[in-house]
Amino acid sequence: MSNDDFAVDPLSDSKVRDNAKQLRAFLGLANAARIDPLVLEKFTEIWTVRGKKPFRLEIVPDAELPNDSGLTSYDGSKLVVQIPRRIRHNAFMGDGYARYTIAHELGHAAQHLDKLVQGAAMPRRRAGNATSSWIPKFKSAEHQAMVFGGAFLINDELAGRLSSPEEISVQAGISLQAARIFFEQVQEEMTRPASSERVRQIAEQVRTALAPKPATSVPPAYLNEFCSRCGQQKLFPVGHKFMCQACDAVYDRFQDGDPVQ
Repeated sequence: MSNDDFAVDPLSDSKVRDNAKQLRAFLGLANAARIDPLVLEKFTEIWTVRGKKPFRLEIVPDAELPNDSGLTSYDGSKLVVQIPRRIRHNAFMGDGYARYTIAHELGHAAQHLDKLVQGAAMPRRRAGNATSSWIPKFKSAEHQAMVFGGAFLINDELAGRLSSPEEISVQAGISLQAARIFFEQVQEEMTRPASSERVRQIAEQVRTALAPKPATSVPPAYLNEFCSRCGQQKLFPVGHKFMCQACDAVYDRFQDGDPVQ
């Protein structure tokens, strides 16, 4: 029996989407407005993060996967994505969940070869996969496959002209849930530069506020007497002596007319 989720190599959502676009390009579908995932039945190789690998999309009787909508594994020579006949039929009819399921499992095949070669089997449960709280999203095989599935089926250029998840769902032929996930992630990345700039501005303000202030030069309090050397009223006390700021003469306090020492 396979687990519902696995800890895998960390990938950001943007990197996962890049991987999905890489596979689209490999299959000659980079600019496709709407992808039919059943086209994978014709392919015997796919792009993966470990390079080009043998692949098969296999349709199995419903009884073989009664509780799963899809299953990805490695049979010793190739990557295998299995889907039950009911999912193939629904995908053929344009059902968003079924189409997305195939793309989701393709995300496992393209990104999680290391784990699959070790014997892992990665399913998509009909009732939903249970994920472990100890696996962070960027290391979760299920999360990565979920992001990959939407990115594989969605044409970014066309989706960029749409204003809601509902429109993306219809255009790309995916479930509304998958469209919402994609839409929210893209919106978050679009606002991130502005947020980063705001954080930078706040940080700069904090640094300025905490920076040590330059010492303010306080002019000395001059005595009401004139320097006998230069004649300017620039005398100020320095310890037990006096100094003229104008000519730097230093001497003891004196009576008018006494010579400077």
